[in-house]
Amino acid sequence: MKGEPITPPVVFSATYSFEKSDDMIEVVHNRTGYIYSRWDNPTVREVENVLAKMEGYTDAVAFSSGMATITSTLLGLLSPRDRLISIATYGETVRFVSDFLPKMGVEVERFGPNEVGQCIESVKNGVRVLYLESPMNPLLRVVDIKPLAEHAHRHGALVVLDSTFASPVNQHPLDLGVDVVIHSATKYLGGHHDLVGGFACMNEENRVPVWKMRRTLGGVMDPMSAYLVWRGMKTLAIRVARQNETAMIVAKFLEGNSKVVRVHYPGLPSHPDHEIAKQQMHGFGGMVSFEVASDYEGTKKFMDSLQEITLATSLGGVDTLATQPVTNTHASMSNEERKAAAIPDNLVRLSVGLEDAKVITADLEGALAKL
Repeated sequence: MKGEPITPPVVFSATYSFEKSDDMIEVVHNRTGYIYSRWDNPTVREVENVLAKMEGYTDAVAFSSGMATITSTLLGLLSPRDRLISIATYGETVRFVSDFLPKMGVEVERFGPNEVGQCIESVKNGVRVLYLESPMNPLLRVVDIKPLAEHAHRHGALVVLDSTFASPVNQHPLDLGVDVVIHSATKYLGGHHDLVGGFACMNEENRVPVWKMRRTLGGVMDPMSAYLVWRGMKTLAIRVARQNETAMIVAKFLEGNSKVVRVHYPGLPSHPDHEIAKQQMHGFGGMVSFEVASDYEGTKKFMDSLQEITLATSLGGVDTLATQPVTNTHASMSNEERKAAAIPDNLVRLSVGLEDAKVITADLEGALAKL
């Protein structure tokens, strides 16, 4: 047949037929085709290959959500009596490594972004996985990844990075020594608030255990979500470039507003990791967090006063979203854990979309004026 579709077909088939048993056996043992969509699906494989190429790895494994990616990847790479060291603050990640992995016999040690020295010393005691998140959710702390990865590799560890907040546009983990990079496709990759999914990108030596864990636990991406991610990645670069630009305008506006106590944005010189971000990232991202001059209830009032900005969790899409982390994204953390992570009740996390910067800043100014 002449002519090929420029858009990958969405293959909804759950299972695949064979004329001969030997052909099926070949697929089962060597993954040279398709047998069952919990194992592999043509549409899912298409988007896995696109993202792997974008990130510079040989392969990727797609999952039904970002958390399915994190949990299945770590379970695939870890065994009982292994040791994991983590610098991460996303609430559900904290819950998994703190509450679930120890029950499975994995020793876990967590550090904050200001405890890199202690983390380096701990790595010397032996570690299987160094798990990092950068930029971190929700304070946009940036971890100096390359020296940490080099140190971890010297001690035989694998380096896993959640790079969701950066996207492949703003950060290139392979150049920083990362073995496995994780993305929540729900965010920038999809970019339109209409899918849930995730990816782990890696080279061949780390693919098999992660793929086997997905096959066993069943958290596979569905073909329609895979297509939506494929579509979203077509516009990823131009969307993120616009979000980078607008987020900087918004961050500067907030820093100059008397009703804002502190702004967290890696692009601002006031950010504690600004110099690291300048060296490590190609853009500062579309996420801005800030602390309003009020308490928990006053911050809720601010959130409820927004007119153009949508009160919703998630991030990275075409619409600007605002959330109060203590009420949702980090609600699973205890008060003590949030205090240790410096996540206050008056913190607002803003995901900048594609609206005009004047629309966003005007809405923020109106809501802040009501405090």
